[in-house]
Order: sequence, then C-alpha cells, then structure tokens
Amino acid sequence: MNAITIFALALLAVPVFARFAKVSREAIVHYHLIGLGGLFMLVGEATRITADKISFLAYLLPAIDVTTAVLAYAGVLFGTLWLALHYIKNPKEI
Repeated sequence: MNAITIFALALLAVPVFARFAKVSREAIVHYHLIGLGGLFMLVGEATRITADKISFLAYLLPAIDVTTAVLAYAGVLFGTLWLALHYIKNPKEI
C-alpha cells in the first residue's frame, strides 16, 4: 500500500469517527465531504492500478488522474473550510 491509499482510507474514516463523536447533523454533511475526497483518491488509485490491464483505461489515465486529484482536493478543502466556518459560528459544539 502506498501513502496515497493509506491517506485515502484515513479520509474515508473521517465521517465514521464524526458519527462516533456524535457530531451535529449540520456538521456531519461537511465531514461527509471530506470522506468523499478520500473516495475520489481511491478511484484514482484503482484506475492507476488497473490501467496496465485495460488499454482503453491506460489511454484515459492522465485525464482521470487529474480529474480525481482535483475533485479529491476540492472535497477536502471545501469540507475543511466549511467545518471551520461552522465551528466559528457555533463554538458551543466544539
């Protein structure tokens, strides 16, 4: 397992830990956005792993890599920023 796969699995675990921590319903949506970023990272890794077996996928690999990386980064970035704004507005939930 490489570092990206481990990081993606850690991001996927964020909503689970948020649910165990009994985070409010308003904030859990933003945690799910971070988990979605991890899911996009896993899609990119799965595509990279299977690209040598499927020639059509190998042809599309550069575009898929860029797309999944941008979507993963956007999910983590926007989820983090929205969580920060949520907790700034609602400091009693911390």
